[in-house]
Formats: sequence, C-alpha cells, structure tokens
Amino acid sequence: MSQVPARSARTLCLLAIAVSMGALCTVQPAKALSVDSTSADKYWILLTNRPSEAAPARASSSARPVAPAFLDRLRALGVRPLVRSRWLHAVSAWLSPDTRAAVAALPFVQKTRPVASLRPLGHSFGAPDPSPPAPGAAAGPLSRINALSPLARGLNGRGVDVGFLDANYAGLRHPVFSHLRANDRLGGLRDVTAGQQGGTHGASVVSVAAGYDPGSLVGPAHGATVWGATTEFTQYERNVEEDNFVAGLEWLTRQGVDVVNASIGYTRFDDGQRSYSPDDLDGDTALTTRAVDEAARRGVTVVVSAGNSGCDAPKGCWFYVNTPADADSAIAVGAIAPDSSVATFSARGPTADGRRKPDVVVQGEKVPAAWENDQYARVSGTSFASPQVTGIVAQMLQINPTLGPIQVRTLLRTTASQAHAPDTTRGWGIVNAEAAVRHAEWQARRTAPPTLEASTPYRATDDSSLIIPVSAPVHTTTFRLALHTPLGRRVRHVERAGHPGPNRLAVDVDGLPPGLYRYVVTSDQGRRAVGRVTISK
Repeated sequence: MSQVPARSARTLCLLAIAVSMGALCTVQPAKALSVDSTSADKYWILLTNRPSEAAPARASSSARPVAPAFLDRLRALGVRPLVRSRWLHAVSAWLSPDTRAAVAALPFVQKTRPVASLRPLGHSFGAPDPSPPAPGAAAGPLSRINALSPLARGLNGRGVDVGFLDANYAGLRHPVFSHLRANDRLGGLRDVTAGQQGGTHGASVVSVAAGYDPGSLVGPAHGATVWGATTEFTQYERNVEEDNFVAGLEWLTRQGVDVVNASIGYTRFDDGQRSYSPDDLDGDTALTTRAVDEAARRGVTVVVSAGNSGCDAPKGCWFYVNTPADADSAIAVGAIAPDSSVATFSARGPTADGRRKPDVVVQGEKVPAAWENDQYARVSGTSFASPQVTGIVAQMLQINPTLGPIQVRTLLRTTASQAHAPDTTRGWGIVNAEAAVRHAEWQARRTAPPTLEASTPYRATDDSSLIIPVSAPVHTTTFRLALHTPLGRRVRHVERAGHPGPNRLAVDVDGLPPGLYRYVVTSDQGRRAVGRVTISK
C-alpha cells in the first residue's frame, strides 16, 4: 500500500491489522492487565442442566437465565459471576486455584475453562493510506463482486437490523454515519468491556457495510438499522476476552438483529492461558463458536472474518481460519486483492473436521473505509471483507425476510465464482451479489402471500421518491398507486408494472407540502392495501 506521512505507529497498526485474526501489532511489548494473575485467573464455569431440565442445556432453544440456585452455591464459595450466558448456561469469574478446585467439585459444574485473552503477535502487512479515495473509489470493491446493481435497484438493507461485534465505534460520529442519525436508524451502541479505549476499527468496519457518502463510500446496507457491541478491549496492546463476545452476541440477539458481522476472532493467547490449536477448529470447541451456532438457531445470520493468519504453508504461520469462523453455521469470509488473486494474509481451511473454509471471498485489500478525524482510508484485512458480505446479506433479507441463516449461506455459495469446484483457499469463490440477491427474490416470489401486503413506506436515498414496499399474490402483473390528502384530494397517481412476491413502488413526491397522506395500492386483481405516511422536507 502507499506510504503515509509519519504519525503514531500504534495508530497506524490499529487499522492496518484486521482484528479478524484477533491479533494487532504494537510498538511496545505487551503489558499485562492490572490483575494479579498469580492469585486468580479468569475462567468460564460451564454448568449442567438447569433444575427440572431433562434435555442437555446446549440443546435448549429457550433463553432462560442461569439457574439462581447454582448462582447461590457459587456465591457461597466467594465466586463473583461476571458474564452470565443464558445460551451456554455458563458464567465467567475470577478464580484462585483453591476456589477453582472447590467450584470444579460442585455436582452441577461440568468443567471450568480459562477465558482466553488475546496475545498481540506483532503481525503487520502495511499501513493504511489515509488520503481521501478518489471519487467513485468505493465502487471498486463492490463492482468486483457485482454489488452495484442491487444498490441501483434500491436495495440497501432497508428494514433490516444489522449488528456488529467489534472494538470502539467512536460513537459512529464520522460524517459517513450522519444518515443513520438523520433517519433514526442508529439502533444503539453498547460497551461490554471495561475501561476507556480509542481507535477506529469498529467504526471503519461499520462504514464498509453501512456508510453513506456518495463519491467516497457507499455501503451495501446503508439503509439498514445499525447496532454495535464493543467486545474488543484496546489499550496499548489488544486484549480480547471470549466472554465479551458471548455477552455482546446475546445482547445483539435480544435487540432483534437479523444479521451480525464479527470482524474479530481467536487463535493464540497470552502465556498461561488456554490457546487454541488447529485441532480445536472443529465447530464445537470454542465457546464463541458455539455461541455463533446458537445465534443461528435463533434465526440470526452471522458473518465472520476468516482471519489474517494465512501464508504459503501451515509450517510458516497459523494458516487456518480463526474461531469462531469455524462455526458450523457461520459465513466465513476470506480476502482477495484488487486483481482478484487471493490476499496473502487471508486464512485458509479446512477445519479440523474436514469442512471447507472460508465460505466465500471478496476484496480485502485497499478497501475504502471511514478513518479518524472525519477522513477516509484504504485499509486491508479480512475484517474489511466480511462487512461487505454482511451488507449483501442485509439486501437479501430486505428482499426476502423469510430466509434462514443456512439458506442465506447456501445462496451466497451457490452463486459464487467457483460454486462447482470449492476449495480451502477461496471456498465457493468470489461473491456475486446480484445473483445472490436475485435468487433470494426468486425464492420470495415462489412463496407469494395470499393477499396484497404493504410495509412501512420510506424516502429514497438519492431522489425525491417515496418507496412503498408491497408483497403481491400470484398472477399479479400491475399496480395502481394513489396518494391522498387527509381531506381525500388525490395528489399523485401512478401505474407500475409488478410481479408476485416483493415489489417496491416508487412515486415522486417532490413539491408536495409536508404532512400526513393516505396511500392506496390496487393490484390488477382488485386487491388493495391502504396506509398512512408522513412526508417531510
């Protein structure tokens, strides 16, 4: 990548290294957190079934709290639970060796497992270029994956809730996010870590998926509602804890998100704590991996960066995807260069149980993204590949909300560039966004509703149109759309071609005074959908 003026080396490292591997470069040796690890270490306490539960806790589809009786017994031993995972029926806590032995002896404790803190590995592959991208530069990565056509057709994730697990989001104050606040689509941000931290990684990742600044950056899901959980702790070195990930993912799921982007991951960790080996990449070992599968069981599609640990051969590096990219349900995303060759750092497969990973690849080098001080930069890493796919998933769910996580992944795989010959470097190949979205739409048409249904209208991003989403029954070919004032005067009337399933009917509202209007949509079969919409300046 191009060189930049001298500046803080640590700041340059922060965005140059995608956090998907879980490892960031530092300019100073890693420092320990202010906890006496000789007397206590952090552990997950995995509990057995809740009282009165016959099925294994992991098989339960409910989201019941950790059993109070178990919590009382743990507190009696002096244990102070930190994170309580409803999905895994587990808690994390600091345990001394004596306390850990006492906890392990309790009849309702399955096992204790060290919580892994991330070890900075000092790996770098160049500093980002903070110069403003040339006009239209943002279209480069999207054109490479055929993602411009869905945007041109008005598909931008509208009505879809997108969640992010990442580092500091800086409040999403960069101008590229002004459209979120202006349209009340910043759902919420929550920090589940402790302490103050800086950096731009989280904001940069969100910008790739949902930013909007024509000429500099347009994310595929810029019409979606955005939620962000800070689970990555940054303070000189990066320390990531798996319980933060689980807590953040459960929080996002409670907010009702439809798709989650995780540009973080775990491989090797601090000395004295449990590191992973490639043999652990079996889709069931890491708790973050299990949490991703649990989210998928609840209907949430999870897109995970594959990791930046790739090289020519396993002997030279970690090589394989990180956790939780090994999850059975995850969409693991690798990176390619602008010339469509595989990025040297992109992590490979297979998993320990022989599954192909990554699932798909998109451009992960020189990707336009939001940067500090309201600037933009071209950044590299699988961290900036996965949010592109997350944005495309939002478009697919916009056009077909009935798709489940595995259906979404299947459509992405089967429409990718090497769907008939997948491998462990590119997976099923380079994403074809237009084809994936078209297939999602085609499936929606196959399950057309019995009546005409209208969803909440919204203003188009780039012009003066009002968009009214409707879903039509079979045999529908045309629509009539009318707007009326509260006194019944018709102020707009248009006819539009249509088809069964999802449609987006546009009507120009330029020149109409602000206020409340009534819309009436009528199909050629005589079906009607009626509603109200407020038009503002």
